[in-house]
Amino acid sequence: MSGPDDSGTIRTRAGVEIAYETHGKGPPMVLVAGLGDDRSSWAAQVEEFARDHRVVLLDNRGIGRSATPPGPYSIEQMADDTHELACRLELDPVTAIGSSMGGAICQQWALRHPDDIRRLVITNSWAERDVFATALFDHWIAMAQRGQSQHIVESLLLFCFSPGYLTRKSETVKAFLETPAPPLEGFAAAAAACRGHHTLDRAHEIRHPALVVAGEFDILTRPELSRRLAERMKAARYVEVPTGHMVFWEMPDAFHRAVREFLKG
Repeated sequence: MSGPDDSGTIRTRAGVEIAYETHGKGPPMVLVAGLGDDRSSWAAQVEEFARDHRVVLLDNRGIGRSATPPGPYSIEQMADDTHELACRLELDPVTAIGSSMGGAICQQWALRHPDDIRRLVITNSWAERDVFATALFDHWIAMAQRGQSQHIVESLLLFCFSPGYLTRKSETVKAFLETPAPPLEGFAAAAAACRGHHTLDRAHEIRHPALVVAGEFDILTRPELSRRLAERMKAARYVEVPTGHMVFWEMPDAFHRAVREFLKG
């Protein structure tokens, strides 16, 4: 990923420093990362979409170069952080793309600040509390509270990628395991936000054109969770890709094609 055209931080009304960077010129596109990921996770998407968009990346509160206020956090708080960044950068209505927790943030962003958004891409995300995912978030919170940084990284690797991808991409496995663990306090606070996220009963209020992408082999956010979200939204189309939880990492070309086709409409 080439260097940004602009970067910096904003201070939200709640007093939280949020770090961001921008790439390219054109209609604004905001990429919102998932639990345990900072903005560098979107490197392939920056290369693709900065050719004809102004791509804005941010570190959610609790990770990267953003501040780590005391937790727990809520998805609503993180949606408001993103809204304030969009306002500070004076963005026209954006294409908002969010993965996993980032998709949850985009749902709340659309509900709380609908005029910020032109259209939505929600990938590997959910809108309802799920017994398996809730137990996993609780497990990750407990690991963070015990200081088990490396165990969190290893667990994220196993739950976020499909077995086939991990088998084929040994170099990715090695690089992922060598990645520094997310800050434990921020990770636990954000995992608590994920645990409390529920918008299914309000999804019909999201009237923006939307693309909901699921991974066929995603065990963290099962495809039926994404499918139910798409069915509840007013103007959503649903696409399933043969990957695990990280569609945009495992099959970036397929993800980019799906987004490009959606943007044409």
